Amino acid sequence: MRKIVIVITILFLLFSLGLIILGVPYYKRNYFSNVIQEKIIYIPTQANYDQVKKLLSPYLKDIEEFDKVAHAEKYPEKVKAGRYKLYAGENNKELVRRLLLGKQDEVHLRVKPYDDLYEFASDLGKNLEGDSLKFINYFKKQALLKGYKDVEELKIYFTPDTYYMDWNTSPEKLFSRFEAIHNRFWNDKRKKEAQNLGLSILEVYTLASIVQREYVKKDELPIIASLYLNRLSKNMKLQSDPTVQYAERKIYGFKVQRKRVKNVSTDSPYNTYKYKGLPPLPICIPEDFVIDAVLNPANTDYLFMCAIKNTGRHAFTSSAAEHMKNAKEYINWLNSINIK
Repeated sequence: MRKIVIVITILFLLFSLGLIILGVPYYKRNYFSNVIQEKIIYIPTQANYDQVKKLLSPYLKDIEEFDKVAHAEKYPEKVKAGRYKLYAGENNKELVRRLLLGKQDEVHLRVKPYDDLYEFASDLGKNLEGDSLKFINYFKKQALLKGYKDVEELKIYFTPDTYYMDWNTSPEKLFSRFEAIHNRFWNDKRKKEAQNLGLSILEVYTLASIVQREYVKKDELPIIASLYLNRLSKNMKLQSDPTVQYAERKIYGFKVQRKRVKNVSTDSPYNTYKYKGLPPLPICIPEDFVIDAVLNPANTDYLFMCAIKNTGRHAFTSSAAEHMKNAKEYINWLNSINIK
């Protein structure tokens, strides 16, 4: 009996020693911290495993240990492109699993009320994998497919906001996402509101883009919208300063800064001091709440507005004489503080 106990004990010790010999390296390889520092890495589309190893190597204590875990999980055959965050102290098992599943660190894409789609494409190229040319060429292709003469008509499909998306989002997926948002926004209620105003969806965006560039205080949006709708109904020129600024910058380049003194004689269909009616296309990408302000304008008889000094607000009136008085006061104030 004593011999049996001794044999069992010896076998148990040998088994434990085997577990230690085999298990410790396995545990160390899979579960010991291997990431040195927090870092964002970008794995390009079509990248192979050797490229991934090269990207990871500077941020791992032991690339060979990572390599063993990666092969055990068959990761070299399943590389997924994307933007991935490495976490200090992360082990190989955690890292390989995230890479296998394609669990990216999403890009926070801020879409602004861009003046033109080339500006938008430029920001897309800075934040996503594809370059700006790839995005603008896709937009041009979409414009043609939709029968548009100008790529800028696609402004109606984009909405300023912050969007969370994968770094390797393609132009096709990006546009499809915005088109779906656009289609949901234009429900029957909004379509009916546009119809009641006698405006097409494009015209709503065009007017909203002017209101977008005119307002400072949000509560004035329906009033500004009503003013321009009143002018349109009376066949008056809109005489919107932002349209002149847009016309000048469209001719001389959108890197030209907006300025106070405007050339109202600029010969452009976007110059509403020179031509009646709405400009041919939106002068920026308007926000949803601005579009809703156009669709639900205030009930006013206002035809004129002028900024009130140092407030961000406007003085509204239906009287040309009163407007001239307001404008003179404002110009005198600007001159007094040397604003050109």
